Amino acid sequence: MQKHLLFFVLALAIAMAPPLSTWAQNAGTKPELAMYRYNSSKTVSPLPVVQGDILGTIQWRGLVTYGDIRSGATIRSEITHPVAPGILQANMIFQTSAATGLIDRMIITETGLVGIGTNTPQFNLHTVGNTHTTGRFHGRIHFDVGQPTGLPNTYSDEAYFERKNRAALGGLPANAYPDGGILSLAPGGNSLRRQLFVGGTDGLWTRSQDPGGANSWAAWEKMLTSTDISGRPNLVARFLPPGPTSSALGEGQIFDNGSNVVIGGIAPAPAAATPAFNPADILTVNGNARVTGSTQVDGNVQSNSLNVATSAIVNGATTTGSLSVLTNATVNGNARVNGNVGIGKAPTTFDLDVAGSSNFDGRVKIGAASFPSAASYELAVGGGIIAEEVLVRLQPWPDYVFEPNYPLPSLQEVEAYVEREKHLPGVTPARDIESSGLNLGQMQKMQMEKIEELFLHLIALEKRIQILEAENAALKAAQQH
Repeated sequence: MQKHLLFFVLALAIAMAPPLSTWAQNAGTKPELAMYRYNSSKTVSPLPVVQGDILGTIQWRGLVTYGDIRSGATIRSEITHPVAPGILQANMIFQTSAATGLIDRMIITETGLVGIGTNTPQFNLHTVGNTHTTGRFHGRIHFDVGQPTGLPNTYSDEAYFERKNRAALGGLPANAYPDGGILSLAPGGNSLRRQLFVGGTDGLWTRSQDPGGANSWAAWEKMLTSTDISGRPNLVARFLPPGPTSSALGEGQIFDNGSNVVIGGIAPAPAAATPAFNPADILTVNGNARVTGSTQVDGNVQSNSLNVATSAIVNGATTTGSLSVLTNATVNGNARVNGNVGIGKAPTTFDLDVAGSSNFDGRVKIGAASFPSAASYELAVGGGIIAEEVLVRLQPWPDYVFEPNYPLPSLQEVEAYVEREKHLPGVTPARDIESSGLNLGQMQKMQMEKIEELFLHLIALEKRIQILEAENAALKAAQQH
């Protein structure tokens, strides 16, 4: 009896309950599977769903181990906006299980945007990561600027590829293949569009948007390829004349093998394009070279003729047959000239011929084996000097001898000094001159000092003679009377 009563109460509760949360019809004219979400208990009046509620989830589960059931994939739907009578906005999120658990893989928003790798798509199809397709893609491709601060809809505009007839494009030469593909690039912003045409036997063509109009284009220009360029190995190409501009390339007179560069001296084809050069020289110029600006060379320079119009700075060695400097020449290292050097005049028969003034900031040595040990000497000459005039500036000159307080030594003092020292007072002794040389200026000063002292003694002696003569005359006069 109690068992039947229990079944009756259970049946009555089911009959009085609201509709079930799911129902399905897998056969008939309209099979469907529906999930019905409401809030509150089944035994009272249900409450409507709200934004953020999950309407339902489909899960695919599997038994991993005894007592452990895991979800491998899910599809769920979430309400994305506030609900209102007749309005329910929701999305659909697809998950798959990785080693760390379920991860959102794809979303279809309430507005129909599809996101792969992102739950906030901004486009009909928005992918985060690489995309690969084996089929055709129809339409235009927009490129994002890719800046960290740029929004996903910040474009550098678009690029699109179309098949076109070259005759319809205008400006392209006729070809056995009339059709081709044209790639149009529109960077956007303050830029010009550009097109690239391919598809014939005449290589690649490109043109730019004409600045004068949005839908007008400049003339087509051919892009040079390997079929347009031919020449001998290691020769640098040049644009060939005639005309103010040219897209034809040919051989030049510059040889570059990766280690050496040679300018000039290249024989015309079909001879080998290997001019004469020394492998130790990085740069070889076969002919004259003119430099109108500044040139700095840290290594060696070898030339048969070098003409420098302004400045030449050489930190290494320079060997030339003829060196002409019109203005300035600066040598930071050593300079060696095997011939004659004329400064301000040419030709010259002298080793060094200067027409004008010369300035030396350091010491000068002429014919001497070495400079004197004393750094105060600026000129060392290992031989004789002939001069019509020599000016020696000395301070002070010995006129101080005639001052009243000058300590003029007596002749007795001079005699005693000479007997003791074997030279006059204040005069450089012979032993010092033999070891250190003769200072002309100082010697001239000492000689003048001794001459002036001698004159003082002569003047004093003259006065004494006059006194003696007067006394002698007085004695003679007295004797006569």
